[in-house]
Amino acid sequence: SDGLLELERLPQSLVVVGGSAVGVEFACLFQALGTRVSILGRQTFLRDAEQQLAKRLRTMLARRGVEIYIGLEFESITQAEEGRLRVNYRQRDQARYAEGEVVLLATGRQPYTEGLGLEALGVRLKGRAIAVDEHLQTSVPGIYAIGDCIGGYMLAHVASYEGEVAVDNILGQPRAVDYRVVPNCIFTIPEIADVGLTEEQAKEAGIPVKVSRFPFNVNGRALAMGEAEGQIRMLCEQEADGRSGRVLGVHIMGPRASDLIAEAALAMQLGATAEQIARTI
Repeated sequence: SDGLLELERLPQSLVVVGGSAVGVEFACLFQALGTRVSILGRQTFLRDAEQQLAKRLRTMLARRGVEIYIGLEFESITQAEEGRLRVNYRQRDQARYAEGEVVLLATGRQPYTEGLGLEALGVRLKGRAIAVDEHLQTSVPGIYAIGDCIGGYMLAHVASYEGEVAVDNILGQPRAVDYRVVPNCIFTIPEIADVGLTEEQAKEAGIPVKVSRFPFNVNGRALAMGEAEGQIRMLCEQEADGRSGRVLGVHIMGPRASDLIAEAALAMQLGATAEQIARTI
């Protein structure tokens, strides 16, 4: 994806390999600029997003002319006519291909820890990632690690938080990491942002929840902005009397979702209930 930012002219066609957040973000961007875009996903489309919102975005992109194919086995990328690249794949045992002037490989990222001399120091790895405890200390006392190299949430704002936690521990102020409230933003068009549990995760954990939905097309500001597509989904604990308790998850697709999610994250961090939020002016 870094290489895509170095293009000196807009390609007429783009094939995105991978239905990841990065892949779909760039698909939205280039489609808005006039490029013909195809998205090829091996198994999922926006796996980390709330799936009802992911389905809505997929439908919206299809209406804009983006071709989306999921459930593929990739075979090769070869040169085609007129300088185009051909991505060869199989779908339901049938050989198919997609062609584009440019191909973006957006199949995820992995921690890059090679060549750091970790073995010589005795720093233990967990797969490709550096293994750390709840204080972000490695297997070698006095050596701490944060960010993408420890895996987990590979997000810039999480790395900043981990840096603060590590420094507190280094300075002798014990502090454990707390990943219960981590906002995640996907800069598609429209944006998707979420924090906390999804409905599926709550069911798997056996937590009774009440799900509330609110569409952007009845919100005055969204209508004035001309960006009325989208929805907010809020999950709250369901109390014995049927009322909504603490907020457990908020999922937004719509204009400025990456800004709006901060309020939801603060409410969850403070343990606010739906009623407390509703009564706030």
